[in-house]
Amino acid sequence: MASTLFSLAIITAIGFLGPFLTSLLPGKWVQSSAVVLLLGWLCGPHMLGLIDPSAEGLGLLKQLGLAFLFLMGGYELTPDKVLGPCGRHAMLSWLVSFGLGLAVVRLLPLGFSWTASVACAIALTSTSLNKVESLLRSRHELATPLGSVVTSYGAAGELLPVAAVALLIGEHSALEEVLVILAFVAIAVAASWLVRHEDGRRTRLSRYVRSGDDPSQLMTQLVVAVLVGFTALGAILGADMLVAGFAAGWVLRRLVPEEDTRTMGKLRGLAYGFFIPVTFVLSGTRIDIESAASYLWVVAAFIGLLLVVRGVPVLLALRAFPETRGLDRLQKWDVCAYSCMAMATVVAMTNVAVEAGDMTPAIAGALVFAAALTTLIVPAVTYGLERREARTGARTDR
Repeated sequence: MASTLFSLAIITAIGFLGPFLTSLLPGKWVQSSAVVLLLGWLCGPHMLGLIDPSAEGLGLLKQLGLAFLFLMGGYELTPDKVLGPCGRHAMLSWLVSFGLGLAVVRLLPLGFSWTASVACAIALTSTSLNKVESLLRSRHELATPLGSVVTSYGAAGELLPVAAVALLIGEHSALEEVLVILAFVAIAVAASWLVRHEDGRRTRLSRYVRSGDDPSQLMTQLVVAVLVGFTALGAILGADMLVAGFAAGWVLRRLVPEEDTRTMGKLRGLAYGFFIPVTFVLSGTRIDIESAASYLWVVAAFIGLLLVVRGVPVLLALRAFPETRGLDRLQKWDVCAYSCMAMATVVAMTNVAVEAGDMTPAIAGALVFAAALTTLIVPAVTYGLERREARTGARTDR
């Protein structure tokens, strides 16, 4: 117990210190999650030894953090981002990326099993939508035409990898995984019906949830109960945290409309204030720089391949389809760069692969380290591109 509490105290301190240190850096080009992960490595068993990731209970908190991460991701995935014209093109480009990534991984002398190759290919095609949207929001670009295109490609890069993980590297056959996903969909539909909030169609449960002195508190408790319940059901059925979290996120979208800022504020505070930082810190403790040094080529190759496997199909799609053909050259490069920010999704993918015994912790640590670097590289690159675009626009106006 003492070891768990001491480790948790260090983890929660890092959860606060990471964003604080990030705020001291100019330009808003460093993501706090990368700093939190690197501080987790610094305090982990391979460096200072202040955190014992094997301490009782921390593994459960890490899994719940992953579930919260994809709960928020599922909430952000609105139908217009996925099913609109730009979303359909984004999904097509992702399928091309996945096929290209799988071919490249199989051709390289990595010695991966088929399942590990699939996991690595999925990681190469992933985008952390919440991180991308956070960066766009901090730059006041989320509501712009460029932000709309970026979020459509980011949504494809988050949703389709989750589906691929469930179907291709789960515990069951593809047919069994489809049945599990359909079971989650049915339960999610039933749960959302029980608490529907449309005017004139409220159930007794929804009236109760919204009738208290602090409805947002009751709603927060309900969402947490749904998330933990879905996570437990996923463990029983053999589904991973990603599917459970996304299913809960779909219910959350029905439970809490966007205008309910008070409830969403409490949920984001709970998720990003505790559970998600725990996951990133504990993922950082897995990084072994000495082992990663021997896999330095894996880190470099992952970043290089991510730019090619994910970036090139995105660029071709942007040039091919009329909805995005009008973007200027620098904006197209911007969308490609944002699409390559992959940290949160890679953390989840490698966790699933390691738990299933399909990837070694050393390789997983190298991939997580490389993904963390993308959250430093992509903001810096996009910041430079946008500065250049602003200078070019100023010269054109003159």
